[in-house]
Amino acid sequence: MKLKTLLLTLFIGLNSFPALSQAQDTKLDPTLVKWKNLHYKASVLFFSVNVKYTLNQISQADSKSALLKPSKGTGVMPAVDPTYRIDLDSKIMGRKSLIGLWFDPSGTAFQRTQTDTGSKQRVKTYRILTDGYYSLEAKPKEGEEDLPPNKWTQKGEGAKTFNKLAPKGGIIAEPTALYYLVSASSINKPGDKFEEYIFTKHGIFSLKLHAVDYKEIETNYKSNQGGKKQTVQGENKTLHITMNAVAIDPADADDFDFLGLKGDIDLYMDPATRVLVQVSGKADYIGRTDIKLKEVSF
Repeated sequence: MKLKTLLLTLFIGLNSFPALSQAQDTKLDPTLVKWKNLHYKASVLFFSVNVKYTLNQISQADSKSALLKPSKGTGVMPAVDPTYRIDLDSKIMGRKSLIGLWFDPSGTAFQRTQTDTGSKQRVKTYRILTDGYYSLEAKPKEGEEDLPPNKWTQKGEGAKTFNKLAPKGGIIAEPTALYYLVSASSINKPGDKFEEYIFTKHGIFSLKLHAVDYKEIETNYKSNQGGKKQTVQGENKTLHITMNAVAIDPADADDFDFLGLKGDIDLYMDPATRVLVQVSGKADYIGRTDIKLKEVSF
């Protein structure tokens, strides 16, 4: 960790203050991503997860029109056509959220908007900048709690400049796109490795994926492939991938959190479809938890 920090410091010293990401050279192959919709669930004691993903291909022009114009800083912009948006509908530990993430085939993220309803009501957008982020938040004032989010009038904005950035030209993705990243990555067999940089509100993380071995995993999910529906049930062969995320700035060393799981996380990918059938990790208070695929459509 000390060596990595020293090398990064030297790099920044030699290359001034590199941008988060504007290069479009990609290590990902979007043609490997066949799925359109994913649905995952887990329930252990008081810990519950219910997450639905939809992957949409959208034009560069539509992406640009959806992006906030930050009042300060320079936003990362789409440079290829088409781009993508992931729509995520989640309920984790009783908190319901709708998330929209705009990114391009390389994984480069531009903007993330999260709408929370229920006990916590807010809409917060993170516009990713070349050196940090700009944020815009809306909440309901008293008496507006029953109004739709676009009617909430309590507004606030913020910004953060990160102390340390990824190496110049490094792709900066966002955790919401993890399922896309795995499917589009070069990981095919045990021994394969893949590394990407990940944006969080705390700072930039180095995300490392390592295919360890093949494992038989108990599955029970519905698959819809071009109208052909089937249930995939029983022990099935998966590629076991370990995932580790480390902040490139020690000052940002909060635990990396994905779907309520923290620390080192295990991913299990169907080698044929490249879909993650299970995500496993530690959740606060209850320990090891498996989040399993329930439905997939191609």
